[in-house]
Amino acid sequence: MYCAPFNCEPENSRTPNSCWNTAHCVDETSDFNSATAFAQVADYKGDPHTTQYVSKFEPSNAKHANEQLELELVKQPDGKGFGAVVTGTRAIQYGTVTAVMRSGSTAGGVVSSFIIRNDKVGDEIDFEFVGNDKTAVQSNYYWHNDLDYTKMVRSPQLTDTTHEYHAYQIQWTPEQIVWAVDGKTFRTVRRADTWDPKDKVFKFPDAEAYVSFSIWDGGAGAKGTADWAGGKVNWAAAPFKFAIKNVSTNCYFKGNETTYVPPADAKK
Repeated sequence: MYCAPFNCEPENSRTPNSCWNTAHCVDETSDFNSATAFAQVADYKGDPHTTQYVSKFEPSNAKHANEQLELELVKQPDGKGFGAVVTGTRAIQYGTVTAVMRSGSTAGGVVSSFIIRNDKVGDEIDFEFVGNDKTAVQSNYYWHNDLDYTKMVRSPQLTDTTHEYHAYQIQWTPEQIVWAVDGKTFRTVRRADTWDPKDKVFKFPDAEAYVSFSIWDGGAGAKGTADWAGGKVNWAAAPFKFAIKNVSTNCYFKGNETTYVPPADAKK
């Protein structure tokens, strides 16, 4: 579980080689109508052939229910919400990822996210939903944890994202990132346009990363985050459930599957 590359920290592990090898991208569709597409992290033995997505935390507020994957934000004794994070078991460096899903952000303060991120480097491409804006989704990207929120772009108006399922797509290539909803592109960022003349670098996400989905309490964050998320969560509006029906991945680089060998105990 915590030896998995999306959780493991070699510098904090018992031995430097405690972390399992990274499983690389393959073209696949994860249909959450089937319970086998998702597993709790404690049950994952390191073989991505058996499970495409796993919960990242324990206790887990993610589960297979109603023929879909559901992530729930739950109120804690301190009044704050504890949500869920589900991550893919394979890393991707460029490709197209499409998720058919319904936001769980039915009240202000609740944030639902679909992200491609490398936690160690800080590169990220995302879709995020906030409870005070149910008829749109927000898009953004970050390079090396340079959290420039001014680059956020809101989608055109959609039907209620908390009631209707839409297909959200990120197309990521070495040249550009494209965000689309239901097959309609609403934003394109070209690598050539991310050049920083001061730092002399293209600030464009390029690190191999993991696809993840999460629901979290933005209203409990710092003032700027809470304001963006829509204020404190109104728990009378619960439950808050982020639902994902399926995720399709089409890799930019092909043929990496043969380089991965699961841990010796992966199928035990």
